[in-house]
Amino acid sequence: MTTAQARLPRSTPPAQPTDADKQLLLFTQGVELAARDLYKKAVESGKYSDDEAAMLTLFGEHHNSYAQAMNGLIGKVATNKRNDSLYSTHVGQLASAQSAYAALQSLENTLATTNTDILGQLLGTDGARILASIITTEARMAAVFGTLPALSLTSALNSSANSLAPKIAQATEATTESTVTQ
Repeated sequence: MTTAQARLPRSTPPAQPTDADKQLLLFTQGVELAARDLYKKAVESGKYSDDEAAMLTLFGEHHNSYAQAMNGLIGKVATNKRNDSLYSTHVGQLASAQSAYAALQSLENTLATTNTDILGQLLGTDGARILASIITTEARMAAVFGTLPALSLTSALNSSANSLAPKIAQATEATTESTVTQ
């Protein structure tokens, strides 16, 4: 085998999510629903100006859309249930507008980090494409919070957020590849 032949891809990744991908995307759906509910809770508190409430509502709608996209990818595996652990971690931090903004920025950073880790585990390209677009938007939403008084853009860009992503082993794929020796 020549060096050029060795560099060629051995198989094409699947478009549709694998079983392991579906479990990872189910996790993503849960954290996105938790984010949606946190934004809804913040808006319902009535602590925000009309413009702030509109922004928070829009961000919550984004997360709802992400959860719906996951639902479309994973079909019957979808539970449409929020991740209660993530929700309870942040809901107590929504007491004031300033603490809520910091908590929501932290949430967006955590989601971007978590979804980046999940992206690295996916085999299916359909899920990877959608998740990649979600990650960039979540990072931008974290940056928006950094432009508000009492927060900084540095806190969005230099995030030390920890990933919540589970590690799920992918099944080995059957291959029709054969080795030819010369």
